[in-house]
Amino acid sequence: MKRRHLRKVGSLTAVVMLTSSCASLHQAGENYGTAIGCIGGAALGGGITYLVTKDATKAVAGGLIGGIAGCMAGNVWQSREKALAQIAAEEHIAIRSQPLQAQQKSGTETVGLVAQVEDSGMFDTNSAQLSASGLRQVRKIAAVMKEGDQNGVVLIVGHTDATGSASWNQKLSEQRAQNVGRILQQAGLNPQKLYFQGAGSSRPLADNTTYDGRAANRRVEIVGLANETLLRQRVEQEGNNLAYLRYGTQPAASQQAKSTSAPAPAKRRSVEIRSAKKEPSSTPAAQSQETATVSTVSENNKNWVDFGGQAVSASTLPLAANLKPRSSGFSLISQANASGVTGSCLTDNARVAGAAKNLASGKALDDHQTREYFNGMNGRAWAGLVNNHLVTLSPVKVLKDNAAVVANPNVYITRNYQSSDNRKADAPISAVANAWEGEDSILYRVYLPSEKQQPLSCIDLLVPKNATKAQQGQLFYTSHSNAWVANYSPTRS
Repeated sequence: MKRRHLRKVGSLTAVVMLTSSCASLHQAGENYGTAIGCIGGAALGGGITYLVTKDATKAVAGGLIGGIAGCMAGNVWQSREKALAQIAAEEHIAIRSQPLQAQQKSGTETVGLVAQVEDSGMFDTNSAQLSASGLRQVRKIAAVMKEGDQNGVVLIVGHTDATGSASWNQKLSEQRAQNVGRILQQAGLNPQKLYFQGAGSSRPLADNTTYDGRAANRRVEIVGLANETLLRQRVEQEGNNLAYLRYGTQPAASQQAKSTSAPAPAKRRSVEIRSAKKEPSSTPAAQSQETATVSTVSENNKNWVDFGGQAVSASTLPLAANLKPRSSGFSLISQANASGVTGSCLTDNARVAGAAKNLASGKALDDHQTREYFNGMNGRAWAGLVNNHLVTLSPVKVLKDNAAVVANPNVYITRNYQSSDNRKADAPISAVANAWEGEDSILYRVYLPSEKQQPLSCIDLLVPKNATKAQQGQLFYTSHSNAWVANYSPTRS
């Protein structure tokens, strides 16, 4: 037994020596870097796991993990990155590529590659049809993704700016991603290992109130990963990456405040769907995001409710700024700094993203491994008083898997709750909720329909994990053309 153990140690030492001799293996690595990385990584991972645990099953798992890391240590990702940079130069388009990393307790590992391809005329106006230049560009990209490792998976994600409705943007971006996937299939990639997703305007990289920002948000994202397990994890975590909270999803027309002395309510200005082509001129500098125009309600209107708040100003700190980024998981773009989040729900629209679907079957990737809910968020109601008015959210349902909202709440307002015998709530208002998971807390954001004169605009709640009471809450409402905010700290019923 001891002799066998020594042989294992000797083999492990040989593996360490082999994988550490980068200089002597440089030429071999250029041709066989991926294969060498896979074999060395698997042997190293399995060997270390066995020595620590003496468990063969765990050693196999360790070998798989090591194999993944080893494969990624090959030259395939680096070669693709260089080739994409060459395409960007040839086609005069913006392609930002970088290694896709996973943050583990043991450190950060490279597990794939992501490329953000800016959509500068890639598609026909308001269409999923690739333009002539777009078709040429995608074919070149497809040839790059075909080179090297053929065992991995590829995900194509379509993104738009915030102009137009969220549902339209999601459908259009999904159709565009699917069409790009078909070009990759024609280039020889296995459709069983190709996935597409429409994220619409839900993941902005830049400010939607400027021309340059909208141009940066219109993009096609191509992700290469070692296997479907990594793909599933990446899809889950990217869905509520805190980095995308830095910018809101309202277009410029909705974020410019109107000044009027008339008490009549005003709706958000409807915006025509924008072309993907260059716009004629830049949008004027937007005023403070926190003075965004929302559906306004006059005090003379029957829906008006005085929640006793204060006028929203540039100094109003969004609750999202208090979210601490998670310490583990994938990082496509760095998790947002607390100080980097600039907007509240008032500058945001409900974020709509589709599921990742397999190109061959059209079936959605099952991205929720469990049906466990956060404490108090398993369908319970949350209620709290605001200036003597009871505001209730029901149901509140958020899965532990990356804070996925599985049911949208209704909002109930019971006016003068403590000073009236008649405690009948107003008619329920159908709302839409999004949630983001931080290290210690969850941001639960509720959007009310903007096309109706509602007593509320939106609600932000910061809820500590496993808590029964919101740590902080902000309730936004309007008076004439001004936005107001009141503190709101509900507890679960």
